[in-house]
Order: sequence, then structure tokens, then C-alpha cells
Amino acid sequence: MASLIPETTQKLFTPETLRSAAKQSERCLIVPVRLRRAIKRYLREQEESHMKRKVLRLSESLSEIKNVNLMLTESTAKDLFEDPLKSIEQSKRWKIKSAYGDIGLKYGDDESIAYVASRMPAVYSACYRVLSEVRRRLLGFSPAKVLDFGAGTGSAFWALQEVWPGSLEKVNIVEPSQSMQRAGQSLKQGLKNLPLIHSYSSIQALNKDIKKSEREHDLVIASYVLGEIPSLKDRITIVRQLWDLTGDVLVLVEPGTPQGSSIISQMRSHILWMEKRKIRKSEGHKSKGVDNENSNEVATLRSGVHIVAPCPHDGRCPLENSGKYCHFVQRLQRTTSQRVYKRSKDEPLRGFEDEKFCFVAFRRGQRPREPWPLDGMKFDTLKEQKAKRNPEDVEIDYEDLLKLQAEAEERRLELVKPVYYDSDGADDNDKDLEVGEKDHETGHADVGGGWGRIIFGPVRRGRQVAMDVCRSTKRDGSEGSFEHVVVTRSKSPTLHRLARKSFWGDLWPF
Repeated sequence: MASLIPETTQKLFTPETLRSAAKQSERCLIVPVRLRRAIKRYLREQEESHMKRKVLRLSESLSEIKNVNLMLTESTAKDLFEDPLKSIEQSKRWKIKSAYGDIGLKYGDDESIAYVASRMPAVYSACYRVLSEVRRRLLGFSPAKVLDFGAGTGSAFWALQEVWPGSLEKVNIVEPSQSMQRAGQSLKQGLKNLPLIHSYSSIQALNKDIKKSEREHDLVIASYVLGEIPSLKDRITIVRQLWDLTGDVLVLVEPGTPQGSSIISQMRSHILWMEKRKIRKSEGHKSKGVDNENSNEVATLRSGVHIVAPCPHDGRCPLENSGKYCHFVQRLQRTTSQRVYKRSKDEPLRGFEDEKFCFVAFRRGQRPREPWPLDGMKFDTLKEQKAKRNPEDVEIDYEDLLKLQAEAEERRLELVKPVYYDSDGADDNDKDLEVGEKDHETGHADVGGGWGRIIFGPVRRGRQVAMDVCRSTKRDGSEGSFEHVVVTRSKSPTLHRLARKSFWGDLWPF
């Protein structure tokens, strides 16, 4: 392949580093040993009578919440997209500091135990996948002060500990269920080097306890909680409160269902609209000379927002009214508790499960202007590559080939590490039990807008790969589109090789 790459771009990417930068999806995730043992210890301490029945009741309750979300009128959602303020300006609740909200499901002791046994590993895997991408996309971002809203039994907290070990200094937890709080505290017993953790029953209690100057958090995360609040107005109120408590990054995660995707899309639209409205107001005041210089500087520093992931742009979602919804999947190896207590219909329970989820990660400030990954690159076609091939390179030295294969096999055996399960009899303090170490990352996909997102699984047919990609159509990331991309081997062998290795949720360079 011949490349005509400017010096500035060459420092960022080469054809060899494109794949490592584009890779965002996680393969089959193994829940950390510490968490698996904590779950096993916690369940052993509880009464396990009728455990399968408790898990089944919890599953039925979560399904009822989905039905409540379906009952929300479509006109309300439509008004929210067209004019986010119109749908709530008639409501007195808008100016009331809402608590956690009108929860559709009350978590008592039975529900909390069933949640730990059946749902916690899957929610952890989704949070881990999302936070891992935030870490990869935002080099240098290392949160010290975190707010976990709707913390439940602490799935997001465990993911934070894995993604940014040693970074957390203070974690504020908002969870109205005392049973959930007790379960989360029990699971953390025995962990070392924990950050300072404060638990609150509502956002009001948190704001009352913390000074106004100390309310901003480096990272705010709300995972699998907004869908449990049946009132759309309460959701908007809560997300606005969470955004006010965010100093840098806000992450929202919901189940990968049409309802979960709709909630994420609504909250995405509202925050983007709200920040654009602030900027317009600030510019209007400046033109009239109303604000002084100091207030203008503060407003400029805090105004603006851009999306870190999954959207490569900050415009209107191109999937609206398309019949499709944006979601992703994370495969995880089932824990012992999941294999024991989850039921399967007339079939043996698989050793893994696929957790589908939707998410969005916001960051304060304007989207950075970065060069796009393929700027200045020229890829040879297959015919051009064959024309430039040296005849000597085509000759095969079988002795050298066998030697290379033997060396590759030795390296593969060295890299294979044993997988430890709950039944393994090793010490909790053994550092060798850490599973899933990160590969050395040689590329970095920035958030400048030049990376599209593969929304659904690529389809590989012979020498071509078809992908559905959400991408930015403008350099400033203000608009985007949903495109069907077909990559053929004859036109670009290099990109074809990259496409064949891509998975659902990975990035695609433009």
C-alpha cells in the first residue's frame, strides 16, 4: 500500500494503528474474581430459600416497568424533541427539586438479593464496557470525585474500580433503597484501598450535605435507573440535576431495548438543546452589553457540550423515525449464581449471556477540532498492489515458513493464561487472579468527529463487508447521518482487512 500522509497526520495514525484505535467492543467478558467471590459470599450469608422464585419475580417486575414505559404517549416524546421546554413548562413539578423520582419498583430485601444473584454481573459488564470506552477516548481523563446515581448494589462502582484503579478519591452514592445500600456495603467488605464513600437517599440530601462550591463531580453516572422512573417529566428533572452536578463527564446507561433507547435519545436531545440555548442567551447578552467580563468568562468556560460516545456528532439522531434503535451488546461469562438461579425454557442454560444496552456520554465544552484519521492517506487498489509486488517476495521459503509458524505457536502458548472460577481455591489477595488484562494500545481514537460508529453487526460476504455506520457529516460534528458502507477487497485491501476484523460497536475511520 502506498501512503501519501502529511507529517502531522502520520504522527497520529498509520494503517497498522487504525485497527487498535477503532477497536472499542469487548469480547466475552469475565467478571472479576473479587466481584464473583463477593457475590458468592453475600448470597451464602442470606437465606437462599425460594431463590429461583425471587429471581423470577424480579424479572417479571422489570418487565412490568417496560410496559409502563410503552404507555407513555408518543405525543409527549414528540413535543420533547421539537421543543424540550414546551412539554414541561406547564408543570409545577419542573421547579421542584425532585427526589430519585416516582420509582416504579421498590427494592426490598428479596428484590435486592435476587438482583445480586441474577442481574448485577450483567449490569457490571455493560458499565465496564461503557466506562472503558470513555477511558480510551479521553486520554488523560482520570476521575477523582464521582457521583453514582441510582447505585443499586454497586455495579457501576465495581466497574469504576476496574477501569480507573487507584484514581477514585471520593464517591457519592444516591440510592433510596436501604436494602440496596446494605447489599452494596456488604459486597464491598474486605476490599482494600477504597475511596471515601458517602451514601444518600436522594439528590436533595446530597445537595444539603455538600457545599455549593463542592457539588461538581468529575464523573456522574446513572446506570439502569431512568427506565424505572415512569414519569417523563421526572426523568428530565433528574437528568438536569445530574448535569448541574457534573463538572466534566456525564454517563447514562439503559437496557438495550426500544424503550431504553428512546429514553437515552430523549435525554440526549434535551441536554444538547439546553446547552445550545444557554450559548444563544449568552451571546445575546454579550451583544447587548448586559453581562460584565467576569460573568462572560465563567459562562464561556461552562457552556457547550459534546458527545464522547457512542455518537460521533452532536446533531439530530439520524435513526429517529427509522424503525431502528441504537443499542449495543456485551457478552459475559455467567457467574455461579447466575447459572444456579436463572431459569431456561426447556433448554440447558448457556455458559454465557449477551447483555444489550444503550448509553450516551456527555462532556462539557466544545467538541475538539482534530484531524480525521484518513486525512492525507491514499490506499492502493488490489491491482496496484499486485503491480508493485516484487517477484522475489512471492517465492516461498518453506524452512523459514515452518520456523515462523513454530515461533508464533510458542508466543501463543506464552500468552494463554488460566481462567479462574469461583470454585478455584486461591487467596483473595493473590494478584495473579486478575483476569482480562488490557492489550497494549497503539492507537487512540479522538472525539474530533472523524470516527463513525458501527451500529449493527457487519455482514461479511466473500470479498466485501457491509456495515451500517453512524457518522459525522461536518468537520465540527454539528450534523450526522446513518449510512450503509460497503468495503470491497479490490478497491482497498487495507480497509477491507480492517472491516473484516470489525465488530458491532467498533469505530470506523473517515
